[in-house]
Amino acid sequence: MFSLEAKIRTEVAKIARVDGVIPAVVYGKDTPSAMLTVGVSEFIKVYRESGKNHVITLNVGKDKYNVLIQEAQRHPVTGAFRHLDFLVVDMKAPVHVQIAIKLIGTSPALLEGGQMHQSMESLDVKCLPADIVDAFELDTTSLVMGHSLHVSDIVINTKKYTVLSHAEEAIVSIHAPKKVKEEDETASVADVAVATAKPTAE
Repeated sequence: MFSLEAKIRTEVAKIARVDGVIPAVVYGKDTPSAMLTVGVSEFIKVYRESGKNHVITLNVGKDKYNVLIQEAQRHPVTGAFRHLDFLVVDMKAPVHVQIAIKLIGTSPALLEGGQMHQSMESLDVKCLPADIVDAFELDTTSLVMGHSLHVSDIVINTKKYTVLSHAEEAIVSIHAPKKVKEEDETASVADVAVATAKPTAE
């Protein structure tokens, strides 16, 4: 499990940022909200390793909290972290999270020049905090030209995860190259024109 040190904050967020730390707040169902600060470099190190979906042990003085990063606000230009929301979780109670979808394997349609489009990047699930993973894998080796893979095609342990996303929602599809499509459409129009043309009188 990842861990992060935090301190109780008494100053407003703006002053905390001037002092070189990230203002934050921790809260939960049975946890009174508290204003905190965390070190910039310390948080970035943990965030790179844990992401938003892994449980972090937040150490605040003598208190310890199991938390998820509920929100990480960034500066729109510099990308610097401006404020953090830590949600206290019960390790024995399911939580609602979004887990990334990782495509693996090579579709034979790609070798034919097909264009792959991933329309869904993450899956909504409920699971215990300890069961949160970096990503669910979806094998694309069976994906053929003009077809799609859906939420129901992901192999998931249903004893651990309750999938909230709709089973028939498309995740990834393969389309024929644009040039080929245009040629097919042109050929179809030409065929129709020939078929419907009236014979000229001799």
